[in-house]
Amino acid sequence: MSESPPLAETLARLDTRIAEKCLDRGEVLDVRALSGRTAISEGEIQALLDGEVPRDGRVDERIRGRVRALYEAYLGESGKRPADVCREVAGRLGISEKWARSLLNGDKMPNVPDLTLLAEFFRIDQGTKFFTDSASVALNGALQRILRELEGATEDGPLLKFTTKHGVVTFALRGKRLAPRKQEALAVMLDGLLSGEEAELR
Repeated sequence: MSESPPLAETLARLDTRIAEKCLDRGEVLDVRALSGRTAISEGEIQALLDGEVPRDGRVDERIRGRVRALYEAYLGESGKRPADVCREVAGRLGISEKWARSLLNGDKMPNVPDLTLLAEFFRIDQGTKFFTDSASVALNGALQRILRELEGATEDGPLLKFTTKHGVVTFALRGKRLAPRKQEALAVMLDGLLSGEEAELR
């Protein structure tokens, strides 16, 4: 199984595709969305996109930071109280609520079994690698998905326009290639749903 190209190469290929399709780099490589997908800070994401070489630091700091970032994002998205989430995690991991709170706040280092269960709780496809990969490797993985979409999309494809308009980092079709008419129908439907939600929030 071949390794993914390094981050610099992925960014170069992305910049080529973005220029070819006359897209906005900031919209395609949305820092906030990439931060949410990788649990890496927006500042670090921006630095990596700008070609800077980060200081990866210790693995335990990286793991604790990403667990905390996932927890905070989960609280914001779910609307649940911290105490309720700690209770759920404690039940899932078979630990006390106090220990669960320490893990979620990034105060304590989870062991491998707990980290595996935390990945399942937060629905992380990459498993424990999500927490242990360096920032550049993690970002490269997220950018590879975007690159595959750009390389597989038509120049003015409706799904490509949809993803850039709404800051969608990836759009998984599980390997299927939709005909242009079906792409248009799907993009219109999703655009209507998201636009409606945005209007309600105003």
